Amino acid sequence: MPTETSQEMEAARAACVADIRQLCVEFQQAIAALASDDLPALEAGIENQDQLASKLQDWFRAQQANTQSQVKINRADLRELINLTSVYSSLLTRSIRTVRLRTALCRTYQQQFPATLTQPETVPSLSCEV
Repeated sequence: MPTETSQEMEAARAACVADIRQLCVEFQQAIAALASDDLPALEAGIENQDQLASKLQDWFRAQQANTQSQVKINRADLRELINLTSVYSSLLTRSIRTVRLRTALCRTYQQQFPATLTQPETVPSLSCEV
């Protein structure tokens, strides 16, 4: 029969694996949001990613501090996260380049027009009101 300590360690490991899987889901949703230019979904996803990453960092720090209860995580559980992180990083890098290109194009386009646009003069018109 497992001891209380091993049950706690298994529960901690299961929670960590669940957070890792949820982070994978958040990455996939962020990739879809980037692909569809859905800024609100991307911003919400980034906030969720930050929270999950903080939880995982705290969990790993606690593991390092407590050498008696080292919980091992299966490499297969981490493989998807590693692959998605790579894809997500590449996509963000390309998105940044795209945004810079769009910004440069807008600046070039704006330089073709005078800084102050004059409003067209209003021409008096006749109107019939009943």
